[in-house]
Formats: sequence, structure tokens, C-alpha cells
Amino acid sequence: MEPIQSELTRFGIRIVQAGLVAGAGGNISAREEDRVYMKPSGLALDEVAPEDWCVLDLASGRQMAGPHKPTSEVNMHLGCYRVRPDIRAVFHTHSPWASGILSSGATLRPMFAEFVCDLGRIATVPYITPTTQALADAVAQAVANAETLFMTNHGVLAVGATMKQAFYRCVVVEDAAKSQIAATIAGTPIFLTEEQCRELLALDAPRHRIRMMQENPKPAGA
Repeated sequence: MEPIQSELTRFGIRIVQAGLVAGAGGNISAREEDRVYMKPSGLALDEVAPEDWCVLDLASGRQMAGPHKPTSEVNMHLGCYRVRPDIRAVFHTHSPWASGILSSGATLRPMFAEFVCDLGRIATVPYITPTTQALADAVAQAVANAETLFMTNHGVLAVGATMKQAFYRCVVVEDAAKSQIAATIAGTPIFLTEEQCRELLALDAPRHRIRMMQENPKPAGA
């Protein structure tokens, strides 16, 4: 099994390559039992080596290891894990196309099946000053009932049972934003109706259960 720090490093590089952050923006973390591995402050995601990740105690927030202080959004990440014991990864990006739509007064809406089937439940968080406890509290409240958050004037936050799932959610949001902008420029976007979304979710439900069983197999004797 790949060490959690190495996996975080790999996905950090993929986030940069996907154009979902700029400079030292964005932050990601992963949970392993009662420990949270989190991006250090001041480093770009493609600069973080496996030994650079901050290790924090989930309950107290105390830093246990790592040569740097954690991201200034540390409380936002910890709040997500505390309210959702089922999640193992929190990825926050400053996705430019999605952030543009979310901060324009327009609504990012489903045009394709991936938006409906991959993002899970969606919630919108209004602008709150970054790094504050007020933002951490608002995000935790939203994550209690959602997997993908649209953050006005801030970006996207996705949680997942795995880092791969959280990453794919961020990528799908950005792809949806590009498609919606392209459709708006070319003509009039055709969005999926509520009935069409329900039909897609009904089709995807058995596959979702299979994926979850593969990612989270029952322990022996369960």
C-alpha cells in the first residue's frame, strides 16, 4: 500500500497539472485513523515532498510531526473530518473556471452525466473571509450533508472516501464549468432536467455500491 504522504504528494502534483490552483493556493489533506496529514503553509502543491506534510491529531488539532506549520485553512479541514467520520480526504482548489462561474452570479448546473453521478450531494457556501473560524464552521455544516461544495469568491471543496474520489470531484467541477462557459459563448446551454438527473442517479446506484465495496471492503469476520 502506498504511504499516505506519497499519495498526497502525487495528487498534489496532479492538481497543479490540472490547473486547479496557482502559486501556493489551495490545500489538501487526508485522514488515517486519528491523524490528519495536511499541506504545509507557503508551499505550492507541486513543491511538497512526502516528508513535508504536517501531521495533526484530529481531536485536538495539535501538530505531531512535520517541519512546517500547516495551511492557514487547518480548521476547515479538521472540521470536515470531525463532522464526517466516513471521509478520508478533503481537497480544496481555487479552480479558475469554476470559481469564475460561482462568483459571477450565475449557477453551475448539470449538463452531463458526470456532474450528476460523480459529485455526490452539492452545497453552496457564501463568501466568508478565508482562514477564519467562521468559514471553518460554515464548511463543516455544509459538508455534513454534501460531498462537493461550491464556495463563492473562493473555489471548490470536495471530500471523498479516497483521495482519488476527492480529486475526481474537483476535476469534474472544473470540466463542467468549462463546458458551461463554452455553451454560453456558442449559444444557449441545455441543462439536464431534474427528471433526467433522477434517471441518471437510478442507473448509477448499483455501480456506486460496487465501487464503495471495492474501496471499503468489509474486515475479515464482519
